[in-house]
Amino acid sequence: MPEMADWLKEIDPVMEAEKLKKDESIYPLIMSSGRHWDVNANTQMRDPDWNKGRRACTLTIHSKDAEKYGLKEGQMVRVTTEAGEEIIELEVTDTTRPGYIVMPHGFGLAHHGKTYGANANRLTKNTHRDRIAGTPLHRYIRCRVDAI
Repeated sequence: MPEMADWLKEIDPVMEAEKLKKDESIYPLIMSSGRHWDVNANTQMRDPDWNKGRRACTLTIHSKDAEKYGLKEGQMVRVTTEAGEEIIELEVTDTTRPGYIVMPHGFGLAHHGKTYGANANRLTKNTHRDRIAGTPLHRYIRCRVDAI
């Protein structure tokens, strides 16, 4: 594919490392949106009863990062990216890597006039996407998390 030829020439570990450091002081964490469960549906919140009794829409953060930023299990936090911000419940865990947070997809939709959960798509900038297919890069989004 001619469109990929120049793109492939740009792949350089040193250059990539420098790009990844961009905005680190403003957005110190990396967010991956799209946490998967065995019960995932494309849009889980069409009917909130589907998740009754579960903490279905939480942002996971490593315990070291929670301590570093003064965040607590179960509190509501604001996730901010270049594209926007969302408010979500925090889940502190050691299953997420330090410096990396994970937010589920399929929430933040209105059901009978009420919004349930946070919408990860609102945090992904429309220009932060694959050059060829145009797919949003949901797995590497610079962000910060603040207590509310």
